Amino acid sequence: MLYSEQIKVIANFLLDGAKIIFGSLVIGAFVPSITGNVSWSTVTFGLIAIAIFLFFAANLPKLSKSL
Repeated sequence: MLYSEQIKVIANFLLDGAKIIFGSLVIGAFVPSITGNVSWSTVTFGLIAIAIFLFFAANLPKLSKSL
């Protein structure tokens, strides 16, 4: 079983991953001259990944207490 400190580290890792994906989408969408055009599928999958990362980051401490 994971200790609460380990769960906090994993939740923070997932939160940082969501931030990095969001930043990548913002740079790609608003500065296309640097990265080239961003397709809608990239934006969609990026938003889905952000939602999944944020869901687990927010609910991991709650889920671990119920186990």
